[in-house]
Amino acid sequence: MIHLPDGTRDEFDHSESRTPGRKERGGRRLINSMNCTISNRILLSLVTPLVLNWIAAPPAHCETIVHENDRIVFCGDSITGVGGKGGPTGWVGLIQEGLEGAHPGGHQVLTALGASGSPVGGWVNAELKSRENHFCMDVPNVDVKATLDGGAEVLIIMLGMNDVLGPSGKATQADYDKWALHYRGLVDALKVRVHPRVIGLATITPCTEDLDSPKNRTEAELNSRLVALAKDENALVIPTHQAMTELLATGRGYRPDFHVTADFVHPNPAGHLAIAVGMLRGLGEKQAADRLLDKYSQLFQPASKDLPALSYTLTASPDSPDQSTRHFTIRYQWTPLAQSASAPISVAAEVPNGWSVEPARLSGTAGEFKVSGPLDHLTNKITLNATSGEMKKVAQIDIPAGWRIAVGKGTGLGWDKTHVTYNPSIDKLPLDQELTHDDAFARPVAFPAGGTPPWQEYVASVNFTGHQEPGSIDMAALTFFFNNDLAYGVRWIHSDKQRPVDVILGSDAFAGVFCEAISLNGESLYEGKLFAEPGHKVTKEGKLQQGWNRLQFKSTYIHWQWQFSINMAPKTGDDLSDLRYAVAPPATN
Repeated sequence: MIHLPDGTRDEFDHSESRTPGRKERGGRRLINSMNCTISNRILLSLVTPLVLNWIAAPPAHCETIVHENDRIVFCGDSITGVGGKGGPTGWVGLIQEGLEGAHPGGHQVLTALGASGSPVGGWVNAELKSRENHFCMDVPNVDVKATLDGGAEVLIIMLGMNDVLGPSGKATQADYDKWALHYRGLVDALKVRVHPRVIGLATITPCTEDLDSPKNRTEAELNSRLVALAKDENALVIPTHQAMTELLATGRGYRPDFHVTADFVHPNPAGHLAIAVGMLRGLGEKQAADRLLDKYSQLFQPASKDLPALSYTLTASPDSPDQSTRHFTIRYQWTPLAQSASAPISVAAEVPNGWSVEPARLSGTAGEFKVSGPLDHLTNKITLNATSGEMKKVAQIDIPAGWRIAVGKGTGLGWDKTHVTYNPSIDKLPLDQELTHDDAFARPVAFPAGGTPPWQEYVASVNFTGHQEPGSIDMAALTFFFNNDLAYGVRWIHSDKQRPVDVILGSDAFAGVFCEAISLNGESLYEGKLFAEPGHKVTKEGKLQQGWNRLQFKSTYIHWQWQFSINMAPKTGDDLSDLRYAVAPPATN
């Protein structure tokens, strides 16, 4: 049975540093051991070579190691917490279901010790504390001291997300090695304390759903060290990251907005399934994992009534923000109702005026278009039209206007020592004044703590917090950020007339500490902390001039996520349909 007492607790409680807000269709064949039916090109566009280097390795054991009456303890962070509190549909409950199907009457007891916000070092401290003190973590009424003192036959540790998300270290080889050393210390301490017959180390699940993002590249480094540590400790490698990326790729083959996370960190129902599958595979329970995939295939693939399916992935080329033309690759995937009886397929791409597409039409169940054009509308629409006999499907691709952003080292001006209070009146830098002129954005600028980071173009994406909202900015797409990092950003907006507008600020992050200074044409609209809390909005009135207008921000990061949005809404009787956008100074447009 699962050790899940009644009661709930905020699943995004970050313990010591809490922040404000906060069908039976053959699923097994679709996702078994990377043998997905989606095209390899779509899968490889999601999984970077750096990740493939280590996830391609099979689990350390291929036979089940679970015995009757085994106590299985999971030590982790909030991902373990939500798995433990999720009941039958949480990943701990799904593992229980899989084991009960594979071992009827096995009476395994599963206990989740999830500590929200805990990096590896946090768990080292928690284990030490629990030697003398009784306390609970995310799952109410599950005492940490009693659980660890009671021992376990199987011990699984899944940590590292908060080391990347927080972050608690730097993105350097030395810090990766230091992280692994702390992890080894925790493993050794728990082995002595818990006396497990088997220990498993679960790989870190994705942070953002772009596997080539700076956060996920760091995860790949940490996971490679985790694999080496497991070998040294004669432990199982539990392929939870691999299972998540497999299911993400499979789902994207059917639906372009498919997700395995609820907030780009914590699992959604499909993500819970993926983690359970990865855990069971690592424990040698392949058949149990396959049965779960078959039973819950509706979480990641469409029902017959929803076929055929037309999906795509959109990849941006790393163009300079000084170029007026942006280049994208669209990889489409067509899934017919019946593979053996499908008619020839034709897919055409329609692009806006001023854009180009090569080729204009393709045939086959998978293909690739190259499209290029200016992101001069708030939303730039590309349409895929697919036909196969009498079957027709349309997919609209919305690419939002971009932002010109530079991120570098700041000094944390305006924040108190505890990073609770922010005073914008003392957060004034010479660079602030320099960036009140359009031409200053045409060249790299010197940041206060040193360096001249390049200007980059950010385009909101389905893979990051805020999704494709045109005003959204998730710094995780640009850099692996640290405490006191500083960002400046701008977009120019052309209006055919002078008009009042509402500028709406907000954040879709579940946790984060950062501040914002927003201005329109040099006029300050907002200065202060911005709460990381989905749904929290701040509305300020601004005025667009006739011609070009400069909407810009300055932001300092402290902890957790760094995502916010700056959107513009019309006043009554206006629709803003004439507005045009640019990420290069008007003189260069």
